[in-house]
Amino acid sequence: MMGRSHALIGISTLWLLMPFGLINQENLAPLVLCALLGALSPDLDAGESKLKRFAVAGIAPFAPLSQILHRSFGHRGFLHSLAGLGLFTVLCALPVGFGLGWLFGIALSLGYASHILADAATKSGVPLLYPHRKRYHLLPPAWRLTTGSLAEDMLWPFLAFAVLLLLFNQLALIS
Repeated sequence: MMGRSHALIGISTLWLLMPFGLINQENLAPLVLCALLGALSPDLDAGESKLKRFAVAGIAPFAPLSQILHRSFGHRGFLHSLAGLGLFTVLCALPVGFGLGWLFGIALSLGYASHILADAATKSGVPLLYPHRKRYHLLPPAWRLTTGSLAEDMLWPFLAFAVLLLLFNQLALIS
């Protein structure tokens, strides 16, 4: 899937926190940011990714890491596996959880997991049990998406609607 789809799917995972009343006016924006960052993180292994190109004052802090990961594992390798999710949780989500609060670490991990599940819905699948190279798929063959296809483009408005609904729902609760 494309970065924009991963971003919306990652943010949409915050719906999972809604039944517990964990989202409020103070944490909504940071939770969205955490879910977004988590959702884009597995593609640090891509030759070109949203996070690799992210720059502040001309400095792209993720570019060196992205190049190393791409050379070491290739795209949809280690970072698109359960082991990658585990390592991300230990190295990123847990420290964020301890520093900022456990809810933010959960949002990071939910975003990351959403990326793996979304890519498992594509024709390429994911190596869920890396280093075992077998590709796993979430959908039957006829339903699998091609990354960047018209089918993915048609899914995008529904994803955008889910995110807008989440945000409007929170704004209504906050007011």
